[in-house]
Amino acid sequence: MTTPPEATPARPGTSTPEPTTAQAHTPTPDPASAQPDNPAPDPTSAQPHTPTPDPASAQPDNPAPGLVPDAEPSRRVRLVRLLRSAYLAGLIVAVAVAAAVKRSEIADLLEGARPAMVVAALAATFPLILLGANIWRVSLRMMGHPASMGTVAVATSRALPARYVPLKLSFSVGRVALLRSAGLPLGPLTATAGLEMAISAAVALGLGTALLGASGALPGGLAWPAAVLAAAAVGASPAVGGRVLAWLAARRSVTLTMTWPGYFRLLAATALYWAWACGAFALYMRAFPAADAYGLAEMSGAFMVAWAVGFLAVFAPQGFGVSELSLI
Repeated sequence: MTTPPEATPARPGTSTPEPTTAQAHTPTPDPASAQPDNPAPDPTSAQPHTPTPDPASAQPDNPAPGLVPDAEPSRRVRLVRLLRSAYLAGLIVAVAVAAAVKRSEIADLLEGARPAMVVAALAATFPLILLGANIWRVSLRMMGHPASMGTVAVATSRALPARYVPLKLSFSVGRVALLRSAGLPLGPLTATAGLEMAISAAVALGLGTALLGASGALPGGLAWPAAVLAAAAVGASPAVGGRVLAWLAARRSVTLTMTWPGYFRLLAATALYWAWACGAFALYMRAFPAADAYGLAEMSGAFMVAWAVGFLAVFAPQGFGVSELSLI
């Protein structure tokens, strides 16, 4: 029986030698041929091609309310434009024919005219710029976006030529664009434009009918003119018209805030505007002796009702023709 060899004790300071028998050979990996388990992708190969968007052709996800880039007008819009153009052309022809046929009557009407009254009426229209700007200032303040009187007045005066363009909304659109460039948000400006038109139509129709009834120009006395005035005031109020306008504005992502104190301030500002406008109109009418037979209340009432009827006639650009026929 063979006795196993005794292990030689290790000298101090030296490591214990590893056994030299029965050692498994483990080859050293070649760094050049070693591949990691998850190789990193080659950035130059097999990359999906993502085209760079063209800034000129990129469209915003949420375009501005009511603005659709390169939108094709609908058939209804094209039809309305065609009818308005046809109406305007027919109106021009009708005015030319009437001027040719009624030359003698027009000459009699102009005989004895007072040019100084015409100049006075023209001068009286300039304060309407400030009074109209005040309506917008009051509305914007009600919506929490106050603007200075100077800023709104300058925008109103600069947009004034658009009033004489045969498009119903051109004046309001011009003021919105100019005030938007002055730093005011688009939503309150759009709501103010709609609110001004609604309040102006209600005041003109209500007060004009009441004045015609008070002057005796309407049959039935003051009963139904008073009813029209009350209906116009309620219809334009926050409880009725305000909710309708807010709903219409919300469909275009516009918030319309209408309060009762703001509503009464708007009524006062609009009534002041129309009172001055009626005075300027009366000055103009007094330039012609044929209008001396009419009183101030009757002329003012007819002027306001004629404007409201022309405004509500959506087929007539700026109410041309309709307002004049209503005056007659």
